[in-house]
Amino acid sequence: MGRIFRASGVCLVVAALLTLVGCAGSLRQNYLRDKAADHVYRRPLPDFWPDVKALLKEQGYSWKEMPGRFVLETEWRDSGGGTLGPTSSSRFLVEGLTLNSGGAILRVMRGNRVAQSIGVGNVDQRIATGGSQRAQEEQAQARLDSTTSGVLPTQQNYARDLELELMLLQRIDPASAAKLEADAVSAHP
Repeated sequence: MGRIFRASGVCLVVAALLTLVGCAGSLRQNYLRDKAADHVYRRPLPDFWPDVKALLKEQGYSWKEMPGRFVLETEWRDSGGGTLGPTSSSRFLVEGLTLNSGGAILRVMRGNRVAQSIGVGNVDQRIATGGSQRAQEEQAQARLDSTTSGVLPTQQNYARDLELELMLLQRIDPASAAKLEADAVSAHP
């Protein structure tokens, strides 16, 4: 009986340690993203702007750029979905600004959109198979309002992408990124 209690105690300690390790890793990643969001690059913006483009190209994006400014907007890139489900795509708006106090900053906004292609039979089947009354009404209205392409209204949202800003920091200024990683480990062991 004593062995069972000791074994269960050991299991609880191991589980608690694994949970704490997972939490610390998550806290470190949040710390890194938050610090990357406030990072000021000491190099002039024209020196590292090609690195921004190179990273986006590696991720499969193409873009349009504002002449004479450090602003680019990528084209929408499909990121999933298919004929039977919603399709999702994303795009980025990247802006580089030179600060009056010296240095430069990067701001990245990510846009996500989800669209649902439908056919009249597809909507009718969904309505016939149930779902909330509101969902049925929205689908019926979408069928009536849909264009000839048969696409439900698109949902879009935009938010700052701190993950891409961190990736850019790691690429453009690896020394500062390494220091932030060391700080994150110190702050969240």
